[in-house]
Amino acid sequence: MRALVHWIPFFIYFFAGTTLITHNHLWVRFPHTGQHITIATLFVYLTAIDWLCLTPSMFNFASANKLMFYFHGVPFNVIPLQGLSQEFFLNIIMTIPLGVYLYLINHRMPLARVIIYGFLFSLFIETNQFICDLIFHIGRVADIDDLISNTLGTTIGFAVMIMLDQTIFHHAIKQFMLVGGKSDKLNN
Repeated sequence: MRALVHWIPFFIYFFAGTTLITHNHLWVRFPHTGQHITIATLFVYLTAIDWLCLTPSMFNFASANKLMFYFHGVPFNVIPLQGLSQEFFLNIIMTIPLGVYLYLINHRMPLARVIIYGFLFSLFIETNQFICDLIFHIGRVADIDDLISNTLGTTIGFAVMIMLDQTIFHHAIKQFMLVGGKSDKLNN
């Protein structure tokens, strides 16, 4: 029973996400099959992020030696780029899909806003990791390097979609866009 306490953050966000996706009329607002695939895979992606970031730490990549700070026994890093590890690059890969989804949600979004959304998403994760480790002892470390790598990954994902959308893949990508409103339908 005690081990289940560590999983509370995961289940809170999982059930919140499930409620949003099933009760938000998304399936009616975006009626096309490609749009349904985008919504469903976005939910799966966010659930995977929830599992990777807010469950008890089951693995540990060889992290670079970093000077850590502690608050009530909870470690965190506020000094950027003390040393790059495999984890830094895995965080970039982890958030590339977020940039892809941001493009599918709004392909006209300015790159500066994509960077801000990537940063805020990462800040949300890191803040939750810190708070959840403090309360539920999930064994996670809030790290400023993760803010950098996650923001970079989001930006790369969006940039790749911009490039792909200007190729022969344009019509395939268009099927998965969450296009809403009359102006978008007329312009596409």
